[in-house]
Amino acid sequence: MFYTFFLLLSITSPVDTSHVDTPVTWRPYDHAVYSRRVFSAYTRPGRVLTVASDLPQRVEQVLFDEGDRVPGLPDQMVPAIVLDSSVEKQLLEGARISLEFSLNDQERAQLSITRATTAAQIASKELDRMRVLHSRGNASDADLDRQVLAEAEARVALEMALVTQRDATEAVRAAKSEVAVIEARIARLTIQAPGGWRVEERLVEPGAGVVPGAPLMVFADLSAFEIDVPMAEAEIQVLADGPLQIERVSNRTEVRGEVEFVGAVPDARTRKRRVVIRIPAEEFALESPETGGGIELQVTLEVPDASGGVRVPHRFIGRRLEQWVVKTEDGKLHVVSPVRSDDEGWVVLPGDLPAAAVLIEY
Repeated sequence: MFYTFFLLLSITSPVDTSHVDTPVTWRPYDHAVYSRRVFSAYTRPGRVLTVASDLPQRVEQVLFDEGDRVPGLPDQMVPAIVLDSSVEKQLLEGARISLEFSLNDQERAQLSITRATTAAQIASKELDRMRVLHSRGNASDADLDRQVLAEAEARVALEMALVTQRDATEAVRAAKSEVAVIEARIARLTIQAPGGWRVEERLVEPGAGVVPGAPLMVFADLSAFEIDVPMAEAEIQVLADGPLQIERVSNRTEVRGEVEFVGAVPDARTRKRRVVIRIPAEEFALESPETGGGIELQVTLEVPDASGGVRVPHRFIGRRLEQWVVKTEDGKLHVVSPVRSDDEGWVVLPGDLPAAAVLIEY
């Protein structure tokens, strides 16, 4: 009897060992089926600026070469290309001289107003005295008429001085406007670039003629990069459920990124929308001459299976006649609809299986 019992132990022991990591029960709704979607895309700079001139002119200086980093703080504009402005500078000199003349005329007009005001005040007082003398009979009517005329001429002279002063003020404004226009034209002959950006392309050399609108230099902001991924509606809904799974294809290192933009207008043919993912430059461990652009990345999403199925291991599902059934802890059988099978189990449509159902082996 002792040997029989020992033999029994030796037979059953391997069976117990094989079930150590196998669950006795199974909650199917805890194992919803997901399909893995993998998207590949190549990084590009988040912002690219192409500069051009809107004036036909000759290039005098090009201050940066390809690969140079533009000095300065972010959002600060720095001169990059200087066009010939010799003619504009001469025009500016002439406009400033005209402005000086206008300022002098304005000053003379102001002095004329002062003199005319004094003359009008004197004429007014003389008229008052003449009226007193005329009322006493000490002045003739002709004397009074001459003084009235003199006072009127003084008032007219004051009005003319005021008109002259207004004309001089408008002339000064016109001269200042002319100076400002030429200064603005000269400023436009200096093409500027944003500080901190890198020169991607240099398309012009000193001495070359510039055609309005033709690209002169291309600058890129290397502080962050972007990838564009077309996604369907179900995939876009998954974006808000958790962090993005992004990795670099070359060395499988994880990369941190965030969704920056989701297009509102889907593609007319595929019905997918454009999703832009922003990745800070610090996420890339770069080696010379890499800069972060053109790096292949993969974005992985776990999208709920469109069938709504759940996964059930093979030992928890069986057949009764033509139906596939599972058994819950209370001994009840529930009909399920198999969708597909693999080495681990079945993907089934649960039908009327309760959400809190716990399955036991069938």
